[in-house]
Amino acid sequence: MSNTQEEYLHSLKRIKEVEDKVQVEIETHRKLIEEEINNLQKQLENAIAASKLEGEKLVEKSIEQARLNATLEADKIMEDAKKKSQTISINLDQKTIKKIIEIFLSGM
Repeated sequence: MSNTQEEYLHSLKRIKEVEDKVQVEIETHRKLIEEEINNLQKQLENAIAASKLEGEKLVEKSIEQARLNATLEADKIMEDAKKKSQTISINLDQKTIKKIIEIFLSGM
């Protein structure tokens, strides 16, 4: 073989070695990227699950607070009505009694 042919073969071998090396680097980088994507996917799924759980807790807390507020308001209304019912008095005069009797009798 001539020197030129040997140089050519040697160059081809070096090119092939570089290609192989680059291919290994590409494959390694691809695997790292895939792992990163998988990790991000898991983190996203965990974040979604945690957000959903937190949202459900907030809804439950809000419902419970609304129920408590409604109960307190109803109790307040009942207490006010009770107080008012105890203080209401009717002053009946003859004219008012006559009107009440007429109303009752007119329904018969």
